[in-house]
Amino acid sequence: MARRTPPPDLQLAALRPRPRQRRRWGGATAGRLALLGLAALLSGLPLAAPSLAASEPVAGAAAATAGVPARQPGPAANALDDPTLLRLEFAARAHPMHTASELGSYARSLPDSDVRRWFALGLQANLLASHNELDEATRCLHLLQQHEAGHPLAAATAQWARAAMAERQGTQHRPARLLTEALAGLPADAPALLRYHLLAKAAAVQLQIGQLDEAVRLRQQGILLADQMGPDWRRADARHGLTYALIKAEQFDRAAEQHAENLALAQRAGDDVALSRALNNESFLRSQANDRNGERAALENSIAAARRAGARELEVRGIANLSDHYLLGADYITALALAQQALPLAQDLADLTAESVALYNIGLALVSMHQREAGLASLKKAMALDERMNALPDLAGMLDEQGGYLERAGYAADAYAAFRRYRKLSDEVLRQDQQQAVIELQEGFDNQRRQRELDLLQRQNRLQQTELDNHALQQRVWATAVVAGVLLLGVAALLLRRLRHHSAALAEGNARLRTQSEIDPLTGLANRHHLLRRMQPEGVPAAPFTGALLLVDLDHFKRVNDQHGHAVGDEVLVEASRRLQAALREDDLVVRWGGEEFLVVSPAAEPGVLQLLAERLLVALAGMPVTTANGPLAISASIGFAGFPLAPSGVELDWERAVDLVDTALYLAKAHGRNRAYGVRAVQTDSAPALRELSRRLEAAWREGEVTLTALTGPALPAPHHNADGVTA
Repeated sequence: MARRTPPPDLQLAALRPRPRQRRRWGGATAGRLALLGLAALLSGLPLAAPSLAASEPVAGAAAATAGVPARQPGPAANALDDPTLLRLEFAARAHPMHTASELGSYARSLPDSDVRRWFALGLQANLLASHNELDEATRCLHLLQQHEAGHPLAAATAQWARAAMAERQGTQHRPARLLTEALAGLPADAPALLRYHLLAKAAAVQLQIGQLDEAVRLRQQGILLADQMGPDWRRADARHGLTYALIKAEQFDRAAEQHAENLALAQRAGDDVALSRALNNESFLRSQANDRNGERAALENSIAAARRAGARELEVRGIANLSDHYLLGADYITALALAQQALPLAQDLADLTAESVALYNIGLALVSMHQREAGLASLKKAMALDERMNALPDLAGMLDEQGGYLERAGYAADAYAAFRRYRKLSDEVLRQDQQQAVIELQEGFDNQRRQRELDLLQRQNRLQQTELDNHALQQRVWATAVVAGVLLLGVAALLLRRLRHHSAALAEGNARLRTQSEIDPLTGLANRHHLLRRMQPEGVPAAPFTGALLLVDLDHFKRVNDQHGHAVGDEVLVEASRRLQAALREDDLVVRWGGEEFLVVSPAAEPGVLQLLAERLLVALAGMPVTTANGPLAISASIGFAGFPLAPSGVELDWERAVDLVDTALYLAKAHGRNRAYGVRAVQTDSAPALRELSRRLEAAWREGEVTLTALTGPALPAPHHNADGVTA
């Protein structure tokens, strides 16, 4: 399923974010689970959480936060210990919108300069923004802005509100920067509760942008604060956040340890919200252990706990998650019934994210049950909601998986259309990420420049003050002038040396970063950034592409991850990269284009040579199974290729349009059975615009004689077999 990252803790982090790639537990991990009382994750038995006495510390907390310095609370650290405020913080977890209204009334009852008022406004803004009530959240921010210039706590709380609003507006990196600045600006004796919520929000945002190590570090600091403050429900929530971050970072043994503590604290607190969240994380762990019965039980128990707490958002998202569980198990009738149960609840709550998931699951279930028209209509509604929320990465993931479901249901034309739109949207997401990265880099550079200018100005002011003081001493005027001149020259020389040193270090760091940024860390191949720089160097006008392009896509790679685990998937990618390089010539370039796709750039565009190269790549990938930790695994690939300029008229394309053309040929290969290659040999047009039109209907143009294609079939693959659980091996 196209997964969303769960909302931050106060926004009911329950939406099922399980990656499509299931990972299996290693042998060492199973031993750790047994020590923690979690062997049930492998055996499918009900999980029994360890009991904790009221005064007993959680055993793994120190290990989980090793290396993270504990911050001792200052005299103002408990400034937010107001029973009414703490009650509202607790209630927000189950009833966010009702609590948002109460927070507004509470804030109005306090003086404008009261830190409790600022925190209440910041929390209210976060709850409102998480439910797309951005106008109301903006009003909260305006009230905070009246005080942020004069007080660091008001400034930090305003940044917290801005980050929540920026997150809902679709910006990727700005929320992380705002929260980093907020945490950096907190005084040492800032209220512990404010620091805790800033850490939790910052960790959730870092997780969304893929900064997994930073997210784990921030969650560990949050646990330290939660343990200092109590009570057990907050300590459980803190470990829930760390557990999920560790799952996303694929540190499943540590995640299991944190989950055991999380569950024990939730049960000891008797808090059904914390218990529902913990059980939701348990479903991820059981999924990774391929314990489908345990996964289902964890989800059902999570929903039951949410209902007991009256947490309707947790409940509706849990139902959508359970629907996804049945979809992955091909029980489409049950999946459809659950998604249809979740849809009106999500609409009643105005929860657009949960509504999108429910509509999407309904569409996939209907398509899989061969109710094409109704299924496509539901999928269209789900995608419209994601577009409304500006969730382009989610939308791209939906299109990619939608294509797979349509293909398996036998709707090749619809699958082809979904794959085409996925490709276009993926490129748009990549471009937006690159633009945002450039903006962030420039902003960082501007901040550093302003700080340097401020430092120089401060030094200059100090020198001027020294000069004035010396002039007051009439008897030493000339001696003092000489000394001041020498000091000024010395400071100038020192600054010049430092500037040269920093410039050299910056140039060296940029060069090293550029080299690292152009290499794929898993396969060692060049990546997209390298190809972009090579194809269109800075300052050089774009020119028509000359040579050959072959776009290679590993067949059913998601199935490899689902059935054999992410580690095996990585083994397949590394071996496929090695085979591609071995099959190519010295002057050919192979690029990891994204995920399981590779792009080959070759100077040889002759049709005969290009056809032999495509055949060689098909055989290299499918001719022999890949040896993996789970045993031999047969793989194959679909390939689209063409030589440029295109025969017979020599029509020219820039390299990006050339990639689009071979991408279209690739999806023809996928739609016609996979393990094959389709090459564009000739086109009956002499203009690039006409060629773009032909590429949109490539298969029809081929049948009408406007395009000549070369179709190649890869070597025969061994027939799949099934194990006792019905899983294809």
